[in-house]
Amino acid sequence: MPRTADFLAASTRDGHIRCWATGGGDPELLWEQDVRAGRLRSLAFDDDGEWLAVCGGDGTVRVWQARTGQHASRFTNPGGWARTVTLDGAGNRAAVGAGTGEISVRSLREDRLTAHLAGHTGRILMLGFAAEDRLVSAAGDGTVRLWSLTEQRQLAEVRVDATLHCAAFDAATSRVLAGSAAGVATLTVDSD
Repeated sequence: MPRTADFLAASTRDGHIRCWATGGGDPELLWEQDVRAGRLRSLAFDDDGEWLAVCGGDGTVRVWQARTGQHASRFTNPGGWARTVTLDGAGNRAAVGAGTGEISVRSLREDRLTAHLAGHTGRILMLGFAAEDRLVSAAGDGTVRLWSLTEQRQLAEVRVDATLHCAAFDAATSRVLAGSAAGVATLTVDSD
């Protein structure tokens, strides 16, 4: 099974996406698509590198098989402008953060919305599945939040800085790295 590190995906300003195999020697272009989705804002692989999800300014989320480029799913984000996307480890669910601060979680296998989370007042910058039932988010409102997906409610909130502009989540260590004008903050998410 390929690892995520075996693939690289990138997008261009005009809505093209390309996926390369990077596992041995020189990178090999596997496929490219013209998705005509406006500016693509976020790309995400599942843990095994089997699926690639992409979202853009038109509010559409698309999922492809990473190795072949075969189309697997397409849906419109109910929150409008799709700012960021992430897949759970198995590639069964996609979480999408909107420019409005709303978060949607969709089952890709059942092709249905399973959670809608509201509370952020700034655009969603980062999402990550922290556990089977937990999602972590960071937004332009300066907060990092932990959510229960089954209860569709916020469990915890940490105010980082009003100038929060980027964040990353490592599911293996449950750590969030957040960057703002004040510097970098590291938080550990308790997903129990």
